[in-house]
Amino acid sequence: MANFAHMAGIYIHIPFCKGRCQYCAFFSTTRHDDMDRYVQDICLELEMRRDYLNGADIDTVYFGGGTPSQLSPEQMALILDRIPATSIRELTVECNPDDVTAEYMNSLHSLGVNRISMGVQTFNDGLLATLGRRHDARQAANAVSDCHKGGIDNISIDLMYGLPGQTPEMQKTDLECATSLDATHISSYCLSYEEGTPIFRFRNQGASDELCRSMFHAMCAHMKEHGFRHYEISNFAKPGFESAHNSSYWNGTPYLGVGAGAHSFNGKSRSWNVSDLDAYMKGIECGSPVSETEILTATDMYNEKIMLGLRTAGGIEADERLERAARRYLESGQMVKEKGRLHLTEDSLFISDYIISDLFEDQIID
Repeated sequence: MANFAHMAGIYIHIPFCKGRCQYCAFFSTTRHDDMDRYVQDICLELEMRRDYLNGADIDTVYFGGGTPSQLSPEQMALILDRIPATSIRELTVECNPDDVTAEYMNSLHSLGVNRISMGVQTFNDGLLATLGRRHDARQAANAVSDCHKGGIDNISIDLMYGLPGQTPEMQKTDLECATSLDATHISSYCLSYEEGTPIFRFRNQGASDELCRSMFHAMCAHMKEHGFRHYEISNFAKPGFESAHNSSYWNGTPYLGVGAGAHSFNGKSRSWNVSDLDAYMKGIECGSPVSETEILTATDMYNEKIMLGLRTAGGIEADERLERAARRYLESGQMVKEKGRLHLTEDSLFISDYIISDLFEDQIID
């Protein structure tokens, strides 16, 4: 892993939602009665774990969920007051379009929020209903405009493809709508039918692997044509607007995750809080957070370097061992070595999971 000991990130998980989306497998809840208590417990956890990052400067803060835009500006301010703000260059809040107003964005901007990640998913109202989203296409477009009116111009739009009943023409319309708005970043993910989610029952109506692959390549071509750089498998940015926080996950920067279900990484181990609202709050209030920790071995670190690095356009630094393992992919043209680094070609990014797992090692002798 790269050494970024001088900087670190903080992820804050806000699990509250007005309703559950059909596809969501993240930890969330519709119990809003506990929101004030949960915010206080987030503040307590930040105090308890203030030494976790060994004094590193906080470079990025990311409010994810759930639906962080369910927080009031006052609740968000309580949390941000616990975070040293001197070195933060990117402060992101995930928002649902139906929560956004120009006034709310202005309030967030006054707190230092300078980036919004908007969960649009699709601009097709029929598909939005299938996904269980609360907004429609017009609300999504208006929400982006309201972000600008509120003073926040760094806006990321989330899209999905491979949806039940979605055609290439529908995807093309989604891409055209997204790039016609004044957004700086677009994330587009292939829908994953997770067992236990309501949409799992529609898995047989989902797009075929062949159609999803075609949609992936159509997406890549469209984004390039409209000036977006493909810097990670599912992420596209205007030059200079790559997500600093998400990039920290891929380059090995340490981060502290607070809140129920949040994960943390300090360079040597990973830990994760319990994905249960009551257990999380009770543990924090008793001074005994309910969490688990995994100490990373040399093999874990090496495999994570491959898994995370090969997701990105920059790839990973080549070494003799990795080049030997990757020989057949280099010879087939699925991987390329440039300036001492190995990276997947765009054509092979869609099957990156297969290639990456094939490069994993079972054991490394220190």
